[in-house]
Amino acid sequence: MKSILVAALLIVAPQLSAECHWWQFHRCEGKSIEGLPPEASRSGTVITVDVSKNQAYLFRDGELITKAKAATGTGKLLKRGSKLWLFHTPRGHLKVLRKIPDPIWNKPDWAFIEDGQPVPPPDSPKRLIKGHLGKYALDLGDGILIHGTDDADSLGRKVSHGCVRLPDAMLQRVYNAAEVGTDVYIFESAPPQTANGPERHSDLDD
Repeated sequence: MKSILVAALLIVAPQLSAECHWWQFHRCEGKSIEGLPPEASRSGTVITVDVSKNQAYLFRDGELITKAKAATGTGKLLKRGSKLWLFHTPRGHLKVLRKIPDPIWNKPDWAFIEDGQPVPPPDSPKRLIKGHLGKYALDLGDGILIHGTDDADSLGRKVSHGCVRLPDAMLQRVYNAAEVGTDVYIFESAPPQTANGPERHSDLDD
């Protein structure tokens, strides 16, 4: 009986080790669930974003409710004079700080620079753009939002300026499910690429 048990463990062990990776915070206990990193809560509503796959997930009590393509930060640098912007989606455990219906984009300096346009004064009405961020936004702090997009082709790619963009249907489900304080985990299911740079900036920063 003992020899049978040992043989079974030898068969199962390689399968378990194949699911465990050194960059996943060294936590490989329990069942591996796509889109739900080991450190994420298995109770309540949880939103996750895998920047390696550009996928967003919505979980309830550890069970997947829905998933969809997302757009995440490019990781690129933009320099103009003495100013530097790093378009990076932060990793780690965040929380929903605010729920924003009908968000208005306050177009930042870097967006005018990218468009080859002169940068207007901070209070210019040219900066206020409706519809660019979709119907809803979840504020994660430091200028980082989960929001919609008017560029559906950007989904599934690393093209944002730090925020997480979602398609309309996914955004509505995530927005309706989330409350202030809902856990959000942004992680990489593949080895991270190390980069050092200046302070990150998002789709909403000035």
